[in-house]
Amino acid sequence: MKRTFQPRLKNFKEKFFKNIGKIKQPLFYRLFFAILVNSPGLVFHLILSWIKMRRWRKISICGKFIKRNRLAFENIDVSTLAMESVSGGVSNANQIWKFRNRFEGETAYFVKVFTPIGSFWAKHLPLVTPFPFIYGRRTHQRFTVDMLSRVQLADQGVPVPRLIAYDAVQEIMVTEYLKGVTVDGILTNIADSGRIDENDREAIRQCGFGLGKVHRAGFSLIDTQPVNCIWIEGEKKVYFTDLEFCTREDKRGWDVGYFLCFLALRLPEDLKREVSEIFLENYQKERPLNLEDVKNTSLQLKEFLPVFQAVLDIRQFTPEELFEEFVLG
Repeated sequence: MKRTFQPRLKNFKEKFFKNIGKIKQPLFYRLFFAILVNSPGLVFHLILSWIKMRRWRKISICGKFIKRNRLAFENIDVSTLAMESVSGGVSNANQIWKFRNRFEGETAYFVKVFTPIGSFWAKHLPLVTPFPFIYGRRTHQRFTVDMLSRVQLADQGVPVPRLIAYDAVQEIMVTEYLKGVTVDGILTNIADSGRIDENDREAIRQCGFGLGKVHRAGFSLIDTQPVNCIWIEGEKKVYFTDLEFCTREDKRGWDVGYFLCFLALRLPEDLKREVSEIFLENYQKERPLNLEDVKNTSLQLKEFLPVFQAVLDIRQFTPEELFEEFVLG
């Protein structure tokens, strides 16, 4: 793994410091001061998160979880469990569990281990960024919100990964594994090709339509990054995957504006304008939108674009890779 990891890490560091250099000085010093002041708590939560991540990398621990939820896994051979960490930053530890099943095929599940560092970000981000204040910021609260919102949104016909099993004590959730591509990946492909094909166009349409449906159901998602949206071409659906900040508060302007700001990171101006129009047109087929609120959110977030780019770069690594390199040295 080191042979493939190190070149990626070198490229990441170069891009990371380049993006840090783009941050305006007042914002840079504000962020730096916040990190400095909160560094003891940051380190403490990182250590707790590392311990929890390592625990859930043990086959024996996962086996006990499966045994407690045996009816949810009745068609799989537990002894064939293979685990794979999934990239996504450090807020939570994501894994894929793969098994041989009784029909001699393979069954895969997506596993989300909620970590204390995710709660640390939820608490402190609103203090130094426009990110909304999160009412339930503790780890068990984020877990509960994600689980319940998943069920409620599914009842309203919103595409979300199906819940398979969970442990409310350990704050771990198992959902169906979706074989698709993130909308962020689609945006990257659009930028690389310099054009929008019909599949890309339909994915953006469904993204706008889907978020409008979420809002019509009475929910705001808060973390509407395109990387949290998975396009399943065969179903012509976009699934929303990160629901731990889901709320009944009216944050429609934020949800739309936050999604659109990532278009500026991925696309040149002409393509960004076209994709934005597709998204907004299809959103408004499902739900009316106050475009002034969206505009205000976009203006608030503009100076944070280099920070968001750095976050996207971080998300290409697994938590284990990041911890081993930057925390354990």
